[in-house]
Amino acid sequence: MKKLLLSFALCLLPLVITSCGLEEVCENEAQQVRITPSTGSAFLIDKFEASRTNATAQTAGTGVTMACNLQNTIPWGNVTYEDARNACLDAGKRLCTKDEWMAACGSNYYPYGQKFDNTACASSGVESSPTGSKSKCKSNANVFDMSGNLREWVEEGILMGGAYSSGQEDLRCTSSLPPQNGALLYSPSAADGFRCCQDIALQ
Repeated sequence: MKKLLLSFALCLLPLVITSCGLEEVCENEAQQVRITPSTGSAFLIDKFEASRTNATAQTAGTGVTMACNLQNTIPWGNVTYEDARNACLDAGKRLCTKDEWMAACGSNYYPYGQKFDNTACASSGVESSPTGSKSKCKSNANVFDMSGNLREWVEEGILMGGAYSSGQEDLRCTSSLPPQNGALLYSPSAADGFRCCQDIALQ
């Protein structure tokens, strides 16, 4: 009887997902953005930086493995390259390539234009902001937070776009940070995140 009650109690814990045979779910996900680059194939990219399924506007959440495309949640920082790749795969997506990421950011120096605007993607400089909370911090394709907030892993194992703590030069669409000892040995910080892309199914 005690074992039965314990099993039932575990099923009531939201983070003990596997014990109840439930799958993680991203509720109220934003629609992905279709990007058609000048060269290469069209693809889909998440409108917002990846967050956990249990993230809120106040906390990044914990204890889950699937990436979500959600507005107004604290994005998933302090994430390794491998965990970012796996989180996208768990969501049925993949990490963006560097070329895809840059195509979504656009041809301007910054996603919002040619000139640096210290109000467009402004933050406290000490932590990330909820996804999509800066209305001007978006590319012409309507993809948010590609400058600042979190640096973002891409498939090549480098970090793109600068973070909330980055200077002006590191916030450009072309800005990249290759980890000195390679992506697999890199120890991430709270400023390191990601977003997911997806191939467009052939009809």
